[in-house]
Amino acid sequence: MKPIIKKGITLRFTISLLVIAAILLTMLTSITSALQVNRTSLIDNYLNKNESYSKKLASNTDELLKTMQENIAMIASMSVRESELNHQMIDDLYQANSEYFNSIVIADANRVVQAYSPHNIGISIGDKLNSKQSEEAVITKTPFISEPYRTTKTGRLIILVSAPIVDHDGTYKGFVGGTIYLEEENVLSTTLKKHFFGDGSYVYVVDKKGDLIFHSEQERVGQHIKNEAVQKVISGQSGSQEVTNSPGNVFLVGYAYEPNSSWGIVSQTPYEVINEPLQQLVYRMLLHAMPFLLLILVLGWWIASRIAKPLNTLAQFSDQAILNPMPAENIPDIHSSYYEVSLLSRSVKIALQSMNQDLTYLRHKVNIDELTGLVNRRGFDSLIADWIESKIPFALILFDIDHFKQVNDTYGHVVGDDVLRYLAQQMQQIFSNGDMACRYGGEEFGILIRHGGLDRAKALADRLREQLASTISPTGQSITVSSGISSFPAHGQSAEQLVMRADEALYYSKENGRNQTTVFTIKELQEV
Repeated sequence: MKPIIKKGITLRFTISLLVIAAILLTMLTSITSALQVNRTSLIDNYLNKNESYSKKLASNTDELLKTMQENIAMIASMSVRESELNHQMIDDLYQANSEYFNSIVIADANRVVQAYSPHNIGISIGDKLNSKQSEEAVITKTPFISEPYRTTKTGRLIILVSAPIVDHDGTYKGFVGGTIYLEEENVLSTTLKKHFFGDGSYVYVVDKKGDLIFHSEQERVGQHIKNEAVQKVISGQSGSQEVTNSPGNVFLVGYAYEPNSSWGIVSQTPYEVINEPLQQLVYRMLLHAMPFLLLILVLGWWIASRIAKPLNTLAQFSDQAILNPMPAENIPDIHSSYYEVSLLSRSVKIALQSMNQDLTYLRHKVNIDELTGLVNRRGFDSLIADWIESKIPFALILFDIDHFKQVNDTYGHVVGDDVLRYLAQQMQQIFSNGDMACRYGGEEFGILIRHGGLDRAKALADRLREQLASTISPTGQSITVSSGISSFPAHGQSAEQLVMRADEALYYSKENGRNQTTVFTIKELQEV
């Protein structure tokens, strides 16, 4: 009777345990640590950015309000010099200040309207103003910016910027009031509506009671906001913090106090915007971990080679196969009496086949936008950096679909996605193989034209624009795009400068009617 040999720990088990444990523990530790550090860094970055941005807007708002008060004071002074302003004069004054005020009213010491412009604001000469704010203007006889209030005649929610009218003898004659219609297009919305970003960040403004006087969703103007950041900013503080709103959404908030009006400027970014860069970090770390994986595998193969030559042969071939991926069927079968060698031979084939598939998928996935099939922003930024480093001249075109939010709101996001794919197809039909089209983010697309001048870039952009305007999109109607163009090296020496200037030209196109192409120039920048 032969003795029963107890099977101990197999070689495959030892090597597999070593490789899996080392890789998993190292990667888990590295990824966890990196994610924590980068999450903290991203949060701090967004908090600091939003705080700085809100302070900048508060400063801009302060300058705006001072300008408005100076203009109203100037009109009050003119009314004293002219003794009586006729209709044409008040209309001319309103036109000169229409970018600041929705209307201008002159009232006497009894709050009776003496003049106003424009003539469709729902009041008449001889009407008496009954609001507490107009009463305050007469009682205090000093310049002030009122709290938001709703007028009894028109029902508008307005803010009154007033200045007293005092004659040369010091006699109080009344006041001049400039109004801001909070629920309609106004100087605040015109100034602040451009401060929105593709990452979901936006700005809102509250008065000293915490009521909204500006918000991207205009129907929310007038609502009362109650969160920690708003409570702090209306108490005169500036700073930043994480805030959870009533529906449970978390925002990274920066806020600043504007002392002239006691308003609070709040800039906030959804917390989830940090998820994408963190995911990208994980992908990069996985790719960077491949050399470490190789090192561990080589160590395992070295140990196995000391035990059996067949295993050593398999390890050497696997080493070359990992450095130069090849089909699994090209791996030779290693026949051996060793149980571990036979199983490991099959396992290596399966592992290499899976790794080849994963590598192919990751290389494609990392630089391709899944929805449109175009190059994504990562690949776009990489190519710009390569061309700049190589001193290759090129033109940059940024496209933005006009009124794309209405497409999503009207037809739904499925049709919205179809429109994005449709635009990508149209772009690929017009631009040559030497150019690169990408989805830059949201409804914004970009084209890099290698060795392309501004004239060629504009011609191609206009051609695409005209083709879209005359072609039926998935909505059943045509769509239009606005474009901005910059070039290297004429408009900048870095990717940030080129994108910023193309974006300024794009903004100019949108501000001047959309469905047009603008080439960046200093003149257009000044007009914006």
